[in-house]
Formats: sequence, structure tokens, C-alpha cells
Amino acid sequence: MENITSITNNVIKRYDNVSSSVQLMKTPVLLATYIVLYCVIFILGLIGNCLVVFVVMRKKEMRTVINIFITNLAVSDILLCLLAVPFTPISYYLQSWVFGEVFCRLVPMTLAICVYVSTLTSTIIAVIRYRAIVYPLKPPLQISHCLRIIFIIWLISISISVPLGVYSRLTENRDGSIRCVERWPTDQSSRIFSITCLLFQYIVPCSIIMFSYTSVSLVLKTRIQSNHLNQSKTKKQEEIDMKRKQRTNKMLVTMVTVFVCCWLPLNITITVAEYISSFSNWHYYTLCFFSAHIVAMSSVVYNPFLYGCMSDNFKKEFMSLM
Repeated sequence: MENITSITNNVIKRYDNVSSSVQLMKTPVLLATYIVLYCVIFILGLIGNCLVVFVVMRKKEMRTVINIFITNLAVSDILLCLLAVPFTPISYYLQSWVFGEVFCRLVPMTLAICVYVSTLTSTIIAVIRYRAIVYPLKPPLQISHCLRIIFIIWLISISISVPLGVYSRLTENRDGSIRCVERWPTDQSSRIFSITCLLFQYIVPCSIIMFSYTSVSLVLKTRIQSNHLNQSKTKKQEEIDMKRKQRTNKMLVTMVTVFVCCWLPLNITITVAEYISSFSNWHYYTLCFFSAHIVAMSSVVYNPFLYGCMSDNFKKEFMSLM
């Protein structure tokens, strides 16, 4: 997720060059459409992820290692709902930053933290499944280990995101409006940070996740085929257990696939705009950006529905709450 936390800034700092694009976004049909979409994402994402946190915290038997990491994902999605969903469109349509200097520094940094937490947590889940399936004789992770890993994830995410809090600041335009933009010492340092974010928020984690789940799928397929050759009661029980693991892996793989696909358009849009100035001056750039942003933000909605459809335990708990 290439420096996704500077979403607002990437649009705002180009306002003077994209006036026609701005006017296009303010047409009644587009304005109403995007407002409705952002509201739906905000409401569904907030309610769904709060339910996930509540369900896991409510019952002790739901507090497995994987479910605790899923809860960590839900917490980061809740923060994204509260920050990315409202702040980006509001600051754009108001044509000014009205939230003060503290939020100018806090919001971009917090968004970066949330995205890093989501990515690192998804990566850790994939590695844990890989370890459990490919090396089943190794001792499983304990809850205490899980909590330590989550603490480290947040610590790393905060450390990497600090530059956004340092270099985000208010600036006054010629028309008297106030903008919240990133003021890096040099353009090169900004681009280095963007490429670093792209690597560590997207490319490297996705590579690790794809390798882990591919290996897990191959191992499970081989074991199930092996069990078909021996139909003893014990082997049948093992086959049932492996099919259950396959369902869990399918849910996790779907989660990651949705996450990757949702954030890919926005990564491409921001990266191209960073290096090709003519693209950011394109008449349809803002429309392209906000369409990609809507797709990215919709990722906070899907996970709770995936749990309800693909996880028997979550489905049972959700139904009991109903």
C-alpha cells in the first residue's frame, strides 16, 4: 500500500492543476454517488468489525491464536473507518483542511499505522498457518506469544509511520484556504519513502503470503490424497480434520485476496501520479483516484462477511447475537 496515508495530501497538493477534474467530481450525480458509497462503507465497516471484536472477546473459546490476530485486523479496520473514510472526502469537497494542525499530523500517521498493522498481521497469520500445516510437530503458538507479536507489529508500524507525523503540516494557499500537505526536505526523500512503503506495505508481504498459502494448499492436498489410500477410522478422522483446516485456509486466503485486490488500484494510481506529472493533471485523475479509494476503503467491509460465510465458529456466534 504505497504511502497510502498521504491519500488526502496526494489529491490536495495538486488542486491548482486539476480544477477541471475538481469540477467534474462536483457534478450532482457523482457527488451523491460517492457520498452514499462512503456512508455505506463507514456504517457497514464499523458495525461489522465491532461485531468481530465483540464476538472474540465475549467467549473464551473464541480466543484462539488466529482469532486474536483477526481481532487485531478488525481493530485496524475500525480505525480506518473512523479516519480514512470521512477525512479524505470531507477535506476534498470542502477544498480546505478544517481539522487543525494536530489532526493534520495525527491523521496521516495513524492511517499509515493502520495499513501497516493490517498488512503485517495478514502476513503473520499466513506464516502461522504455514508453520502449523507444513511443520505439524512443532509446538503451537501460545496466546502470550500472540500478544507479544501483536505488540511488535504495532511498534514497527508506529516507528515506520513517524515521518508522516513529522513532515505533515498546514500551509496556506494563495486563495487563503488551508491545506494539510507533506513537506519533505527534498522530492527524492519523498519518493524514497513512497517506494519503501510500496515494498514493505504491499510487495514483500504479498510475496510471503502467496508463498505460505501455496505451500499450505499443496501439503493439505497431498495429505488428503494419501488418506484416501487408507480408509481406517483414524485416517478418516484425520481427513475430516484436514478438510476443516482447508476451510479455514480458504477463508484466510480469500481475506488476503480481497485485501490485495482492493488496494492494488489505489497503489497503481498513486505510484503513477508520483512519477508522471501529466497523469495527475489529467481531466479524469480525481475521478480515477476516488474510484480507487472507494475500492480500497471497501476492504474494511468484506472480512466480517467472510467470517460469517466461511467460518463455522464465527457464523454460530453471529447468529446467536442476531
